[in-house]
Amino acid sequence: MKHGMTTLRLVVLGAESVGKSAVTVRFLTRRFIGEYNSDKDLLYRSTIKQEDSFIELEILDTCSQKRNSEVPRESHVQWADCFVLVYSICDVKSFEKCKYILKSLQKMKSPFIVPILLLGNKKDLDHRRQVGLDEGHEMAQENSCQFYEVSAAETFMPINIAFQALLKDAKVIQLQKSNILRRRRSSLLNVSRKISAIFGRKDNDVDKKRPSCDVVPDFAMSF
Repeated sequence: MKHGMTTLRLVVLGAESVGKSAVTVRFLTRRFIGEYNSDKDLLYRSTIKQEDSFIELEILDTCSQKRNSEVPRESHVQWADCFVLVYSICDVKSFEKCKYILKSLQKMKSPFIVPILLLGNKKDLDHRRQVGLDEGHEMAQENSCQFYEVSAAETFMPINIAFQALLKDAKVIQLQKSNILRRRRSSLLNVSRKISAIFGRKDNDVDKKRPSCDVVPDFAMSF
C-alpha cells in the first residue's frame, strides 16, 4: 500500500440516460463512451492521486431503478462514503429526481454529514437546456453540496475537478469521524481503567477482611 493511502467508496446516482456511466468512465479513463449497458450496477476500482497522497477508490455506478427510483437502496447508502448525483440539463425531470434523492440521502445518513456532488451533465447541449445554472446552484446551496455543470461528451478536466473536490471533502470528513471514534475509544478505555481500579481496591479490602475458608469453585453452567 502506498504511503498516505485513504480508502473511499463512492456511489453514482441519478435518472436513466443522464450520463452516469459516461461521467464515471470519463473521470477514471479520460475517455468518452456513448453507450452503456444500464440494466446492472457496475463497480470500478482505481487508485487516484490527490496532491501528495493517494486514494484507493471504489465507485459504484448504479443502474436506474424502475420502481421507487427516487429512493436509493439502503445497502448502497450505508456502503458509501460520498455520492455523485447526476442530472441532465436537458431534462427537468432528472433534476427533480435529484431533489428526492438528496432528501433521502440526508435522512438515511443522519446525523452524519454526507459529502455530495451535484453534477449537471450534457452542458454541450445548451440549446436544449431545461434546467438553469442558477437552479443547480440553488439546490446545492440548500443542501450544502458541491455543484458543477459538465459535458462528459466534450472534455475530461471539468469532471476531474468536480470529482477531486468531492473526494477532498470526503477525506476531511472521514478523518474527522476517525478522530471522533479514536477519542471515544480513549475515553471509554480511561473510564474502564478507573472502574477497574475502584472495584479492584474494594476486592482487595474484602480479601483482607475475609476469614480463612475453603474456596468453592465456580459452577459450570451450560445452556
